[in-house]
Amino acid sequence: MQRNNPEPGRKRVRSPGETATAGSRAGLARDQLVHAALDLLREGGLPALSTRRLAERLGVKSPALYWHVRNKDELLGLVVDALCAGMALPAPSLPFRARIEAIAWEYRRVLLAWPDATRLFAELAPTGPHRMRLYDAAVGAFLDAGCAPSEAVALATFLRHYLLGMITEEARQCRSGDAGIPSPSKVLGAEISGTGPLADCPHLAGAAEVLRDIEPEALFGLGLDILLDGLERRLSLRRGPAGQA
Repeated sequence: MQRNNPEPGRKRVRSPGETATAGSRAGLARDQLVHAALDLLREGGLPALSTRRLAERLGVKSPALYWHVRNKDELLGLVVDALCAGMALPAPSLPFRARIEAIAWEYRRVLLAWPDATRLFAELAPTGPHRMRLYDAAVGAFLDAGCAPSEAVALATFLRHYLLGMITEEARQCRSGDAGIPSPSKVLGAEISGTGPLADCPHLAGAAEVLRDIEPEALFGLGLDILLDGLERRLSLRRGPAGQA
């Protein structure tokens, strides 16, 4: 069926999958939009990253943004992918453990460097070229260690969930400290030290000092070591005594 031409003088609405013309872009490029969004995220976290404020930062009207993104979720997906672009991926030639450690520490470094990054990574599906390459690097490490494809994907997904949970809690502790509020661990330590004998909680006796002095980075490293010890044990059992699968 033939479509009618738009009425003379009326601007045609672009469909979401259509490429914008130079004139319709209002002088913007998508990378400019993403960089401005990153600046707002750095300055004030997710509350600062509104389409209104983004348009003001770019010096355009809000509708101009939608030549580049369909909605705010797509914008946030581009922001997350840009954060992943700043992660250094390990060389495939490295041993399995070194590859997973490199991915984990880079993931932590980037997520703690940006306000509300843990929330963005938790709420948005892992799509986008840079985020997919990060996921692919983890899957590749498990494949090269001898996992079947389905298991490699499952373990890489488990690793992502574990890391995100640990880093989310660490970010929460950091936010508490930045706001001048004692972190949850320190609050618990103070509570334990002030309750006197812990008749109902004998295993927490002496834990107050540990909780007050615990370093999040050390806790992250300990958890990662335990996780990798278990994974390597699983892989060694599969290979058998002679190193054969």
